[in-house]
Amino acid sequence: MKKITTAAAALALLAGLAGCGLFPSPPPPPDIAPATPVSVLPLECPFVGRDDVSPVRIPKGTPRETIGSVLNAYSGWLNAGSELVTAWSPGKAVPENCVADLAAKNAGAYSSTLFTTHSDVAWQGYFAAVKAMNQQNLAAVRVAEPGTGGRGTFELLQEIDSSATDNGTFLKFDAVYKPAAGAPAGYTWEDWDKPTRWYVELVPAGEFLVINYVEQTPAAGYP
Repeated sequence: MKKITTAAAALALLAGLAGCGLFPSPPPPPDIAPATPVSVLPLECPFVGRDDVSPVRIPKGTPRETIGSVLNAYSGWLNAGSELVTAWSPGKAVPENCVADLAAKNAGAYSSTLFTTHSDVAWQGYFAAVKAMNQQNLAAVRVAEPGTGGRGTFELLQEIDSSATDNGTFLKFDAVYKPAAGAPAGYTWEDWDKPTRWYVELVPAGEFLVINYVEQTPAAGYP
């Protein structure tokens, strides 16, 4: 019969009294408080979360579907933040810089998501021009009377030449931008509100396409 020493018996007794083993379980982790939401705009502006600045992507599809997706993404950028500004009631009481700051956040999100050239210095002027058009739309929404204003949209005039391979999608088409009804006079739309010839080269990026090159020139032959 195996002999139990006095020390071993004492340890066994203590373990039994404690109702646990000799090595207690570690204490539960402390409660972690959820992170406080942070606005992407300055403190004097209404709250805008990071998820509120979410670009419209270009999904993969047939060339004709991709034309629609490209125009949809551009429409998304030109109107980005309209719903947020509409909720700034009364909008006229919100500082004007909030519109400019929101347009800048939109420009950063869209250019970095939709374009391979987002860090190319040569393209910054192009992105600034689209940002300015977005800011125009937001400024109009900010001062619009309740129930007025809306979203500008693109209208496809004709598909000219399109193709798709595993390496990329190439699109050539005519389209025109239709500003929202009631947009103030004097706004500039880079002549996109006139028939415009688009040439777009896209490359695959996961489940989506990104623009590697885009060119827009006046399209002839339209009234």
